[in-house]
Amino acid sequence: MEIKKCEEFIEDQNYETIDELLQTVYTDEMLLEMANISQNTTGLDVIIWVQTNNTQSTGKHNLPRIKFQNNTATKIQTNELIPISISDTPKILLKNNDLNKIKISQAQINELKRWIMKNKKILIDYWKEKIPTDELFQKLKKISE
Repeated sequence: MEIKKCEEFIEDQNYETIDELLQTVYTDEMLLEMANISQNTTGLDVIIWVQTNNTQSTGKHNLPRIKFQNNTATKIQTNELIPISISDTPKILLKNNDLNKIKISQAQINELKRWIMKNKKILIDYWKEKIPTDELFQKLKKISE
């Protein structure tokens, strides 16, 4: 295996900056620890990302959470993920509460929150590693159910 300097790797991969490369590396590690749930499975307009609280690259969180893709595209876009709490009253978890970054509508956010409340127990069980990913997918309910 050839070892390249960071600058060479950036140029070969068409990255513009080291920061862009680092974001990709972080995202790739994160993807290994997260499962995505399609719109067909949830009935929502956005892709959902779930993980357990046993994460290596991001550290443990105090508050159970999932992430949603901050657009309605069907193509996975890991740079568009926004965390939201798994609770009876889900809250978007952005630094400085910067809700201006949200690109989906308030109606879509409300649907997402209803879906989280409907699936709260199963999402929490997954977060706490009480169930495996395949069981999570079997038990999740669509928003319309």
